[in-house]
Amino acid sequence: MKKNIIEEQSINDNNYKKLKELFPDAVSIDEDGKYIIDKEKLQMNLDPSKAEICEDGYGLNWVGKKEAYHRAFSKNYKVLKPLNDEANSKNWDTTENILIKGDNLDALKILRHNYFEAIKMIYIDPPYNTKNDGFVYNDNFTSSTEQTLEELGYDKEYIDYIENIQGAKTHSGWLSFMYPRLLLARDLLKEDGVIFISLDDNEQAQLKILCDEVFGEENFIETLIWKKRATPPNDRNIGRIHEYIHCYAKNLNLMGLGLLDRDDKSKERYSNPDKDIRGDWAASDLSANGKGGRLSQSCIYPIKNPENGLEYMPSEGRCWLFNKEKMEKYILEGRVAFRENTNTPFLKRYLSEVRQGLTLPTILTEFGFSSTSATEADSLFNKKGIFEYAKPTTLIKPLLQVGTVSNKNDLILDFFAGSGTTAHAVMDLNAKDGGNRKFICVQWAEETPEKSEAKKAGYETIFDITKERIKRAGEKILGETLKKNGLLHSVRNDEKDGVCNDGDSVSNDGGLDVGFRTFEVVEDVKQKIYQKSLEEMTQDDLLSFMSKPTIENNEEILYNLFLAENLPLSTKYETLIKNRLYLANNVAFVLGDITSDELVEKLKEKKECEYITVYSPNISDDKFTLEIESNISKIGIKSDKLRFRG
Repeated sequence: MKKNIIEEQSINDNNYKKLKELFPDAVSIDEDGKYIIDKEKLQMNLDPSKAEICEDGYGLNWVGKKEAYHRAFSKNYKVLKPLNDEANSKNWDTTENILIKGDNLDALKILRHNYFEAIKMIYIDPPYNTKNDGFVYNDNFTSSTEQTLEELGYDKEYIDYIENIQGAKTHSGWLSFMYPRLLLARDLLKEDGVIFISLDDNEQAQLKILCDEVFGEENFIETLIWKKRATPPNDRNIGRIHEYIHCYAKNLNLMGLGLLDRDDKSKERYSNPDKDIRGDWAASDLSANGKGGRLSQSCIYPIKNPENGLEYMPSEGRCWLFNKEKMEKYILEGRVAFRENTNTPFLKRYLSEVRQGLTLPTILTEFGFSSTSATEADSLFNKKGIFEYAKPTTLIKPLLQVGTVSNKNDLILDFFAGSGTTAHAVMDLNAKDGGNRKFICVQWAEETPEKSEAKKAGYETIFDITKERIKRAGEKILGETLKKNGLLHSVRNDEKDGVCNDGDSVSNDGGLDVGFRTFEVVEDVKQKIYQKSLEEMTQDDLLSFMSKPTIENNEEILYNLFLAENLPLSTKYETLIKNRLYLANNVAFVLGDITSDELVEKLKEKKECEYITVYSPNISDDKFTLEIESNISKIGIKSDKLRFRG
């Protein structure tokens, strides 16, 4: 039977759509509407070692591209260690915000397990490729990297070149640094998600092309231009006062950007001098440009002022906005008015009828300067110069507003957290509009410069600054919010609820989440040992391999099992048997020796439990393993809901 041609086309369209979602850089449609598959780019996505891609020069193709792609999806041997003490975290038991200490490439690989397509908005301000010695971040080149390059088919000369550009001030080095991180970022974005990337002139052209490949050029939204200085520097013929923000959607067809809240300034032109019952209004031109073929004869007629009988025609080349019938209706309703001095008709535009929000402009001239961010940091730390070159919250908050319009409970990620501006902006915006947005911030523990103000103040790493700023910003925002709502009370010096800048004490959070759980990226010792051959293993390796995890690190195991079971790091859990049995959401976690009868007894009243995860290295009783399947069936949990991890 012959295929229906319309049906066949729809099948092709559907297949193209699916391929485009999975491999945005490898499929396209040409000018004639024909489907094109770039087989080498498709091969690159599936197995970079077999891809034949020219890597001369830079741009979409550069030396080291295959290695950078491989790095994004190579096996990860890192885990997260919870830092749930008061020095590192705040409000651990109640907060849904996450702060991660460590290399963001490792962190992104870890997050990909349980935050796949879960992030609504990403904002990053990556290190700029300046003319200095190199990046702050440096993806280390190791002997295993060299072996990987050989496996990927690189010649010796290229291996030497790639080794030299790791962390170097070259376009190729910077692209190799950004490429794996953007690939992972795309996987983390929800289908209606959006990413904003701040950068300057050095790499904005290269990054635009790279983002076209990673996210698909059809998902490009806009490049915003941020005016970062009030006046140009006087040491240049043309003063450089701007930076860029590239904005991409995960899927532009699903992405719905929002509007900025109207501020008092945008409402100033609206007033109600004649006490109109419809409220404040602004005078608007009643005519339209009729040139260019838009001149409508039905909209050219005399308008009569009902007060004095004077008639008015539109100016030459123009026409009225409406036809005569609609215009007369508007005149009767009082929506058309006449100026006393000229009797020129105008239309009343009511504030209640216009959009209640403002469009984010492409050129951001009134969203704070670099100096604004310095002032913010100085105020929080009560000291000048702790952190320079951050972005101001006045820039980040509008991006959050338009990026999280559909749901004020959205999750925001910043994996170049710096001083913590994004976290600060999230908490501040929540306080202002009643939202409950959550943040995940990642920052490497880069050492602060030896003679810097930060080092003098006792901040050994940038991460220390990130953590401290989020704490201080949260306390300030909470204090201001509660004070505004009359919920603060005076305190004695020995009270420990948390003291705000004005000396008042925060006795409750009023529903505002200003806490964060901190995790550190650390080596998974056993996984690292698994990589070694028997000849490479040391006695310490063997002892570590044979030993059982200690009770002290059971919480670390638990949170990494959350990753395996796609549970957020903010998940709350119930302790059923200390150090041995926990319940989180609908999953029971067995972390220590326990009988299957004990397990069933503890779970039989827990109707929410649907899955059981057993951490095998901690189980020494073979009887438990043999009996568990039959015993859990007594409480309605089937064997396919039982998982052994480790």
